[in-house]
Amino acid sequence: MDKIEYLKSNGVDADTAISNMFDVETYNEMLNDYFEALPNDFNNLVNYKNNNDMANYAIQVHAMKSNARSFGFMKLGDIAYDHEMKSKANDTLYVNEHFSELENEVRNVINIITNYMAM
Repeated sequence: MDKIEYLKSNGVDADTAISNMFDVETYNEMLNDYFEALPNDFNNLVNYKNNNDMANYAIQVHAMKSNARSFGFMKLGDIAYDHEMKSKANDTLYVNEHFSELENEVRNVINIITNYMAM
């Protein structure tokens, strides 16, 4: 299986993502930057959630949504969008009750990228 087919088989909208980045080489370079930043971005979300700082949580999760969709990780983008809308409404109950879904999908994306980059 080639690298692009690997992404597609894991639910990544690779064709759109690569066209967003102009070509696969640029996608790979930018994906590496995204991959390196993702754990820190997620840790910021954890801190904002734990401090009930929904204003900054909304900003951070908005960026997560946009970046995920740019790289073709639509499921993460959709989950982050839900969190963005709820955090903007100051719905801390939703954010706390559904945070594990976001965390699990971030881990899934990290796993997909790790495997992709090792190919």
